Amino acid sequence: MPDVTTRPRGEYPQPEPMHHIDLDEQADVLLGELPGHGRRTQSIARESGVSLIMMAMEGGDSVQEPAARGATTVQVLRGHTILSSGGRSVDLRPGELVFFQPGVRHDIRAEEQSVVLLTVTGGDQ
Repeated sequence: MPDVTTRPRGEYPQPEPMHHIDLDEQADVLLGELPGHGRRTQSIARESGVSLIMMAMEGGDSVQEPAARGATTVQVLRGHTILSSGGRSVDLRPGELVFFQPGVRHDIRAEEQSVVLLTVTGGDQ
């Protein structure tokens, strides 16, 4: 099998030809670590310039995200968040996501304890 992965920078799982990820299990782990921290983030996978990052947030916590070089999705797995960008706000609940073009800055606010999955493309190879 040819080597189709590269070792990314940062703390990510080892490169693999295929990643099997149980999102519910990962969310449970992060939520278990959440009390007293306000926010917990876990890098789930990174391959060929695509990063999967899960973030658990306490209600009232907010994150001001810088503009990513690549396209970005923010998907709510649990809870309720408000995502703001360019003067527009979107109420997001589980099963909903927002897709951003490269270079678009966005902010995320957790209205209650929430878990989101960020997918970012166009990072370092």
